[in-house]
Amino acid sequence: MTKLGTTARATALLAVAATGWTAAASAQEPGAFARQAYTTPLADVCPDPFIVQKDWLAQANHGYLYQMIGAGGAMDSGRYQGPLGSTGIDLLILGGGGGMGLGQGETAYSALYAGNSRAGVIPHLGFHELDNAFIFSSRFPAVGVLAAVDVSPQGLFWDRGTYPEGFHSLEDLIAFGESGKGRIYVSTIQRTWGRYLAMSGVPADAFLEGYRGDGEVFVTNNGTWLNQGFMTSEPYAFATGNNWARPIDFITVGELGYPNYTGMLSVATSRMDELAPCLERLVPVIQQAIVDFMEDPAEILDLLHAFNEAGHAASWWRTPMANLEYAWNTMRENGIMGPNGETPVGAIDMARVETIFEIVSPWLDERADENVTPEDVATNRFINPEIGLR
Repeated sequence: MTKLGTTARATALLAVAATGWTAAASAQEPGAFARQAYTTPLADVCPDPFIVQKDWLAQANHGYLYQMIGAGGAMDSGRYQGPLGSTGIDLLILGGGGGMGLGQGETAYSALYAGNSRAGVIPHLGFHELDNAFIFSSRFPAVGVLAAVDVSPQGLFWDRGTYPEGFHSLEDLIAFGESGKGRIYVSTIQRTWGRYLAMSGVPADAFLEGYRGDGEVFVTNNGTWLNQGFMTSEPYAFATGNNWARPIDFITVGELGYPNYTGMLSVATSRMDELAPCLERLVPVIQQAIVDFMEDPAEILDLLHAFNEAGHAASWWRTPMANLEYAWNTMRENGIMGPNGETPVGAIDMARVETIFEIVSPWLDERADENVTPEDVATNRFINPEIGLR
């Protein structure tokens, strides 16, 4: 994967206001742009409302979903619903996070089968991670139909003052783990990219598991530890606050050799035939919404800010406008939403699917289909090849 240059860009983007978009969308009546832009008839082929289950609370990289409704929808605890443009159906967007938008222990992909117990519904599409699509291919078989997030923003960050040379490869992390200078705080090394790091030579005793979106151990250890995070959030949050207010740098999991897809919109395998006629028309609408959001995010960033400030995501979840603007700029500058260029937006690179399959295959257990293949967990059959980011 292409190196992202986060060391230089993270600093520059801290000073960048949200530029490059017009005020056109925000000047219209709320939801007017969506009504004008998304007109594909869906009422005869899609469920109403069409339900999408996210994997986390409302944030900028989910903006393309809200784009299809605009600011004219109804806000409620853990949900946002409104007309999907002028398509004839409603879109219901559900917040994620176990014990928050979802019930305790539930995931966006388990909800495709067991439902979201908090909302009391079974979604039609749910966010999924490519690696987990293989890992849970028997327990919760699902097929990714669109990957809005082309470059996973997950990874590790460190204090620039403590480690000015930074970490640029898997080999750098192995050397850090062997040095005893600090530890690496992650959610788990039992599966996904944490396991990949441990299986690739980073000493297991260099990790502390249990990350839940926090940076306390990073702060209490005065920046000698590395911390899991998202490049769309933590570089801004820690440079401007979080009891730190100093520059940090970042490396993504893709740069470490783990080109995962996160937030891949997936359908339960058992419902593919049922929902395929809907997805034939809906997926290109989602593709266009990605393009529109990345060209002019003003209305949607305002919406996300208002939604979270009102406490509809979670009582403690707030996204200041400057943070949302930073996230959007980071996505634009680093090609996180995409891919850019000639490849259709939202398309899934099957070579990357093969790579992740090769990495995780040795780990698969009873949760996985023993005969699972890359084609079982991802498809581009609904992607319109004419819709791309400029």
